[in-house]
Amino acid sequence: MDGGPLPTFDVAALHARLRERIAEVQPPVVADLMRVFLEVSVLPCELRLWSLEFAFDEDDGRIARMEARFAKPDAAHRDLDELDDLRGYEVQILLPKIIPNRAPAEDVATTTDAEESAPTPRTLVTRFLRALADLGSYRSIETVEARSATVLLV
Repeated sequence: MDGGPLPTFDVAALHARLRERIAEVQPPVVADLMRVFLEVSVLPCELRLWSLEFAFDEDDGRIARMEARFAKPDAAHRDLDELDDLRGYEVQILLPKIIPNRAPAEDVATTTDAEESAPTPRTLVTRFLRALADLGSYRSIETVEARSATVLLV
């Protein structure tokens, strides 16, 4: 039985949904937080998923950030003025003071050439996951249990 079309969210509604879902992740393992972050980020939105980012803040790399930004559906990559006004949300992950040495997980998403060229939220996520797979700093924390995760509207 078909449940009908999925609702289209605005960024604030995605933010609220992400806050709820992140709070449910127990224990808050970084890879599980990332999975939830990406699942919410690809939900239908009135704005287009524009970018995904992973970075470490200062504080000796103990705070990891995941960020999603959204743009008007008709925004072009050359509209640099628009980039300053992108709406979105960020997850700040407070990591333990000592990161244990662990082997990284081996489950990395792959795509075909046809998927690689299609500009959709899912292919953006796939490219993001590929970049994370090559990022040693992320791979070293993906199995770590975070001390906390805070979701912010930006």
